[in-house]
Amino acid sequence: MSDLLVKFDRGFSLQQALAILEEDDDLVMDEAGEIKITIFPPENACGNVTDEDSGAGDSAILDNLPGSQLPAPAEVNLRGSVDDNDQGRSDSEGALRGRPPQQKTQTGTRKKKKNYNWKLNKDLEADESMWPVKEGPSNNPTPIEIFSQFFHEDVLDMIVKFTNQYAAKHNKLGDVSNNEMKAFLGILLLSGYAPMPRRKMYWQSQKDTNNQLVCEAMSRDRFTFSMSNFHVCNNDELDANDRFAKLRPLFKMMNERFQSFAPHEENHSVDETMVPYFGRHGCKQGKPIRWGFKFWTGATPKGYVVWSEPYQGKSSVKHDFGLGGSVILAYTEVLKNMDMQPYHIFVDNFFTSIPLLEELKRRRFRATGTLRDNRLVDCPVKRKQELNKQERGTISYAADTEKNIVVVSWNDNNVVTVGSKASTVLPLRQVSRYSQKLKKRIEVPQPHLISAYNQSMGGVNRSDQNVSLYRISIRGKKWYFPLAMYIVDVAENNAWNVHRQNSGRLDHLEFRRQIVAALLPANKKSGQGRHRMSQAELENPMRFDCLEHWVVQQAKQTRCAHCHAKSTTRCDKGFHVKCFIAYHKRT
Repeated sequence: MSDLLVKFDRGFSLQQALAILEEDDDLVMDEAGEIKITIFPPENACGNVTDEDSGAGDSAILDNLPGSQLPAPAEVNLRGSVDDNDQGRSDSEGALRGRPPQQKTQTGTRKKKKNYNWKLNKDLEADESMWPVKEGPSNNPTPIEIFSQFFHEDVLDMIVKFTNQYAAKHNKLGDVSNNEMKAFLGILLLSGYAPMPRRKMYWQSQKDTNNQLVCEAMSRDRFTFSMSNFHVCNNDELDANDRFAKLRPLFKMMNERFQSFAPHEENHSVDETMVPYFGRHGCKQGKPIRWGFKFWTGATPKGYVVWSEPYQGKSSVKHDFGLGGSVILAYTEVLKNMDMQPYHIFVDNFFTSIPLLEELKRRRFRATGTLRDNRLVDCPVKRKQELNKQERGTISYAADTEKNIVVVSWNDNNVVTVGSKASTVLPLRQVSRYSQKLKKRIEVPQPHLISAYNQSMGGVNRSDQNVSLYRISIRGKKWYFPLAMYIVDVAENNAWNVHRQNSGRLDHLEFRRQIVAALLPANKKSGQGRHRMSQAELENPMRFDCLEHWVVQQAKQTRCAHCHAKSTTRCDKGFHVKCFIAYHKRT
């Protein structure tokens, strides 16, 4: 099989793709040692039938998938992805995609080839532009306050409105309230770090599984009602051309919230994210298969997700720069709407081409990305086959100073080629590597722009890692439910990023737990037994939320929390009337 990245074209259904993988023993896995299947919404994604659950289990396997999902289109990625503007695909690869070899035909129009004046061992001048520094917020908001910036009341109102609308349309009585929706989200977030094999076990009376906080916040039947009717759109106003129309209002609103509170950072990266439909399916022994929906994601180096857009297939976007290039240009529009600054975008070789680097410069964006050999546009740097024969650390670079582009190839464990219109090759830095030949660590020269790429490219991978640590484990079988839960997880990840940016000291798990501890009591009925929690866990998240802190007469006198005979029903503290406002108001 060729070393070219191989991909099944979108002409298979999920069921057909899995059958092909089952029968073929010679398929090559990707760099992570697995085969990825990108699935798409069902052909009837906008139909009411896709709102129904299929099967009674809490997890999905191939024998228990929604009937509409198996015939849905799918793409199989074996060794990464191939862009639609790659050249040099072999006939054998075409046969692997299930098509006969295609004869080359002459088209009526031809793209004009650009000329470049490459000079070997020539570097760019260092970019002296300064990134403007902006001060962040001076206060130290609590975890629930930060999370509520993303899941704002407007977002909750939208979800509650469409959930109740869907329930009423199907004659299901009992509207969901905003507080119930908060408790519903809290239970979902809790399931990420305290999962159960079956969701009903949270409400069982057995001591080994019962969760008192969950039981007090919401009954099992109300949770099931909220989950079965969960909706974020009006089914009567769906765009038939948008397969993700049932999630579009949520995607749009949450992306706006993500961008409104994004850190002011110079460097951003764009990459793909795989959202698992139901985890892994090991249908081939020794070759794990991961299947799910693909998102294009833009993030900061520390993993704050600025933008996330579901992939609808290559046919959904047409652009002179190919599929990968069109994704990057879409992200530049997002950044431009945030703040017109000289952002620096880092991308991998699926997206990068030299014409794209030029276009980004024209749009006043700086860019650095790895390049494939077939996209080097006659650049005279040494190719992979030649550099592989050289000693480790060998560098070959060239620049077109008129167009302000530099390309460098560097031999490390493997040959990597990077192009940039912002970073320079020099100065070189020394990196430590282990030499198998010498049986010791040695110093290897590394170009400056490759060092910059390594520092700034991993933001999407970091966000994926953060989300995967405590991913919501409660799953329904509606095709869109895992995608809605992914957005909830991303919002929590972004909130934690903001907390850390504000010098917060909570780790990710403790931060998530404090959000859950604040969300679940939102729906707690008065008169229920109260589980006594520490002041550090509950006081800060609820003290300033302005919800139901009523002054009531107590049968038993308690000590005033602020300076000694009255209490509020929500935070259960004793107050003098004169002390009540002072305690609940920030100074």
